[in-house]
Amino acid sequence: MKLLGMIKLVLWSFFGVRNSKAHAADLANVNYTLLPFVAIVLAVLVGAVIYGVVHLVVDPTATMQGF
Repeated sequence: MKLLGMIKLVLWSFFGVRNSKAHAADLANVNYTLLPFVAIVLAVLVGAVIYGVVHLVVDPTATMQGF
C-alpha cells in the first residue's frame, strides 16, 4: 500500500467515519510493518496542531516558548 493511502487509512481511523466495506478493502492491502510508525507520526502531528490551536485561542499575542 502506498504511503498516501496508509495516511488516509490512519486518519479515517482516528476520526472514526468510515464504512466497513472500504475499511476491509484497505486492510487487505496494508503494510503492517509500516502502519504503527505512520500512526505514531500522525498522532504527534494531530496533537501538535491541537496544541497550537489552543495556544492561539487562549493567548494569541504570547509567544509559544518551548514548542
